[in-house]
Order: sequence, then C-alpha cells, then structure tokens
Amino acid sequence: MQEKTEKIIYQMLIENTGIHMCDSGGEDGRNWQRNQKKSFKDFKNEPVIKKDDDLIIKSLFHHLSESCIYLPEETKLLETYIKLNKNRYNAWNDVEDFMKKYTHSGKKINCLYTYNEDNVLSQDIQFLYGGDIYESDVIALCIHNGCDARGGLTDYKFFKIDYDTFLNWTPEYYEEEAA
Repeated sequence: MQEKTEKIIYQMLIENTGIHMCDSGGEDGRNWQRNQKKSFKDFKNEPVIKKDDDLIIKSLFHHLSESCIYLPEETKLLETYIKLNKNRYNAWNDVEDFMKKYTHSGKKINCLYTYNEDNVLSQDIQFLYGGDIYESDVIALCIHNGCDARGGLTDYKFFKIDYDTFLNWTPEYYEEEAA
C-alpha cells in the first residue's frame, strides 16, 4: 500500500497543470516542469530535510509519503462524480459537493492551503476536510504544481492521513529538530 501511495504522490508531483498567460513561470519555472525532470527514484532518494542558508526545506514527496495513505476507491468515485457533472466543473466546488454527499455527510467542508501558512514544505498543498480538523482522517488533496499561487493545482485525490505527522510543517518544529 505504501508503494502505491508513493507512486500516486509522484504522479501528482509531475502532473502538468498547464501554462497561463498571467503565470510568470517561464520556460522552467513551474513546479511540474522541474518535477518532470526527476524520476520516481530521484524523489525517493532526495533528502527529507535540506538546509539552504537559514531556510529549512522538507521534501513534499517524503512529507506526504510518511503521513498519507492513498484511497483509490474514494478517488475513483470523485472522478466519476466530476465526469457526470463536467458541464459545471469547478474543482473546489465539485470536491466540496462530493464530500458533503459521500465522504463527510453532514459536516462543514473546510479548505486549507499551505501557501497561506508558515511552512517548510518544498511545494504547497491544498486540502479539504470535514468538520473539525481532527474529526476525520480522510482528506481530498491537491498539490500546487504551477508558479503563481492562484492556479496550477493538480487534480484532487483522497488520502487517509495521520494528522500529527501531516500537519507537522511548521518551521519552529524543524528548527528545534535541527538544533
């Protein structure tokens, strides 16, 4: 199961999220463009933590691999749901609607985007969860693969997570660990 999760994370990291005229990514500036030059083995072998001057960077591949388990059935149901509603596709709204109906019935769906958080992750992620953040260990996750933070998000996939590990992206934690 862990290898399947790692391969899905790798596929998400190399997913082409397109080019937009307002996106300042240039020829190689988008995450997906840089990531597509790396193999699965490259991601597995990269250091979990890198120090760049005073900056601590944690590999998103390793962070997700250690805190997530891919849920293929839920992801397939979401993909089917989106295909059936393709004329009104809006990623966040469709995923939210799906979660309200099927995975988190009766709960308020919340969204967290690490771009808006102080974090050490090598790339930003966005995820939706139901109710209180610790109330459900199933999330819909996408990775920011673009250049501009307003777009360039991968397709959502469902994962079961260990919140204590998953939410552990604050610089303070890693500064203490590195000391």
